[in-house]
Amino acid sequence: MANSSSRNYQYIPLKTMIAMSKSPDDAGNVVNTTLLPSILVTDDSDGTDGTGHHQGATTDPDGMVNLDLQEVDLNEIRRRTQSSIDPDKIDIGYPIKILKTPREIKIKLVVVTLFLIIIAVTTCVLIFYVEEPLHFDIGHATLYVDSKLFELRHDNRVTRGQIGLRIPNVLPSTCAPSNKNTLCVEWNGYAQLRVDWDEDPIKSTHLDCYKVSWVSYLNDLSHRDCYSLTNAHWYGGAEVMDQNWPLEKGDLLRSAYLTGNEVYEFGPVAERYWISSHGVAIRVDKDSPLYVSVNMVNSELGKALCFEADYSYDNKSPYPNANNSNAQLEYTMCFSKDVKTVHRNMTVNYLSKPAVLPGESILTYPTWSTPSCGENDYIDQTGILEMAKALNQSGFQKGTLEIRCGYSSKEGDLDFAKSRFIDSAGMIAQIKDYGFKVAVSVNPFANVDSKRFQVGVMNNYWVKEARGEAPGLSRWNRGIASLLDTSSSNAVDWFSSKLDSFQQYSGLDYFTFDYGEAKYLPIDYKTKQLLRNPCDYTTNYANMAYKKGNPENEKGNPTVVRSVFLNQNISAIVQTIPKSLNNSDDLKTIIPTVLTLGIVGYPYVMLDMAFPLNATVPPKELFLRWLQISAFLPAMKIPVPIWEYDEDTVRIIKNWINFHQDTIAPKVASLGSSVMTYRDPIIRPMWWMLPDDENAQNCDSQFLIGDDIIVAPILDLIESGKSKASRQVYLPAGVWVNQLTDQQQKVEKPDWYDVEASLEEVPYFTRITKGYQTPSPER
Repeated sequence: MANSSSRNYQYIPLKTMIAMSKSPDDAGNVVNTTLLPSILVTDDSDGTDGTGHHQGATTDPDGMVNLDLQEVDLNEIRRRTQSSIDPDKIDIGYPIKILKTPREIKIKLVVVTLFLIIIAVTTCVLIFYVEEPLHFDIGHATLYVDSKLFELRHDNRVTRGQIGLRIPNVLPSTCAPSNKNTLCVEWNGYAQLRVDWDEDPIKSTHLDCYKVSWVSYLNDLSHRDCYSLTNAHWYGGAEVMDQNWPLEKGDLLRSAYLTGNEVYEFGPVAERYWISSHGVAIRVDKDSPLYVSVNMVNSELGKALCFEADYSYDNKSPYPNANNSNAQLEYTMCFSKDVKTVHRNMTVNYLSKPAVLPGESILTYPTWSTPSCGENDYIDQTGILEMAKALNQSGFQKGTLEIRCGYSSKEGDLDFAKSRFIDSAGMIAQIKDYGFKVAVSVNPFANVDSKRFQVGVMNNYWVKEARGEAPGLSRWNRGIASLLDTSSSNAVDWFSSKLDSFQQYSGLDYFTFDYGEAKYLPIDYKTKQLLRNPCDYTTNYANMAYKKGNPENEKGNPTVVRSVFLNQNISAIVQTIPKSLNNSDDLKTIIPTVLTLGIVGYPYVMLDMAFPLNATVPPKELFLRWLQISAFLPAMKIPVPIWEYDEDTVRIIKNWINFHQDTIAPKVASLGSSVMTYRDPIIRPMWWMLPDDENAQNCDSQFLIGDDIIVAPILDLIESGKSKASRQVYLPAGVWVNQLTDQQQKVEKPDWYDVEASLEEVPYFTRITKGYQTPSPER
């Protein structure tokens, strides 16, 4: 090869070569011969000579490998390796160690760090991780199996319930069908739950609805579902004696959910409809044997609104179960963006539309009523004429005079007792001459000593006892009586014919219909048509009253009733429970009652009072505050002999009756289209204007008439030594006119304002703009 010479080298074992690598040369320098190139490689790509042997390498007969290596310039090597350091002290692996040591440290640090992280994460998982409980999802609802919690989520609101509370704690299984829109869960041998989800069931209503259906496999197993009252306000349901708004402010014991009287848990109106401030509505199926409680403590929910279906409660269930069926609980839950929206959509889509609105007369002029009667109280012609004359002399010539009770020979005989009414037709004619219409209050009872009772027995017109062989008997405040069978068309036609005869010979203008509550049905009653729900009796009775009044006729009369159930289609004037007026606490239940009736579908409310015959009139201040609230309502009823008050009180009474005629009656009439179209209440809660406002949701002492009048009645007595009472009123944003001072109040955001009112006054405000915005500066 050029510039080099070749030598033949014999193969030397590796150890010998290493030893030789450190041998001194002729000059005494140690030469590291391991640095020398060992094999001369040709330019061939594989470094061989084509025979598989490396070029420059030969093998002798003894098997030794001879290398023909390039001659190396030893002086050049010496020059390159000259150093003042002793070569024996040079660690040839040091550069590698320099590179290796930091890498090992980094790896060790990474490993240790990862180990510590794993330990920390494992510890946190063991301490904080809670395995998600077994649950089922459907739509925006979740059912947790172990706790039986049922949650509905909408935006940031959660409605919490606990369902199936009577079912033992056994693991359920799914059943068919179960899919995106249906959840079927079965507790083997006990019950089955089915939840059907229908998003926007009525198109364009923006409702998210769930139909919950429980079926029991055991005859004595009831179904109980509860929903929390702790994180939302609930409204609706039944009229009760001690009414509260919202519901969580009061307590109601578990009772059969029937229309009842003032001494029963639930009053004459008991609709199966509730709504919450979270925008959730619940409507329970009318054929479920329903029991309801309010504010009973639940371990998971705190205070709760509970629904229960039960045929076997203490073996005294008022719900008929001729086929010995197992209890079923069915209800529909819907939610929307807020309480007003869900209510409007529910009423439009689940309530019947009224055919006509009540007549103008009863909404404009007051109904003057005779006092209420005890069991042995009776009224006569002289007393009624004196009442009509006293009203006329006090300056009242319009309205209706209602003869409330105690007028017939025997309770149930539809007539005027001849012993007390010598000339009933002449009496009524004279009352009409004073400017009044005349109405008589009737009811479905016939006392056992009445003539009508005997006729009804012979013709099977009465509700019967358990065997169906004899009339069932009930006690009411006027004696022992049987009840008209409102499921029998023959009985209803007969009753209506008796009313016609009564009206024709006496000259009466119309009838008002009292009672009709299902609570008066005898135990284990039998009717012509099966009443799956005892409240169907109430529905039939109110429908009968509507047909008798014939309000769809241009000359028809108003339908005035006490008790209703699913009768929103008849636009009845609903009289409230007649309550005594003993103190200011009695005033504070009025607004919650009126608001509740409006929400469950009865916008035309008439406030009533329990005023016994021969009683002294209520205290002046209490009565005037009661009358003032009544003047703002759709219809007025005055059961008190107002002429017994002093002239100044009579003057104030007259002013408020005129105010109702001139201001409120036209306003009520203007809201008729809203009632017809949307089933909106006339007397509205404050959350109607502010559905997401906590103060509005909780407000029970003021109300709206439509959307532009706020009424804040005085509900407490004036303090001694003062001439005015004070209170606060909550005003939404807008420009409001204080009708007591005629001053405008600009409200930028909802807030409380102090007001005062004398005995003659009621604070109320009218809105002239919907929302107040700070005007832009003038240019």
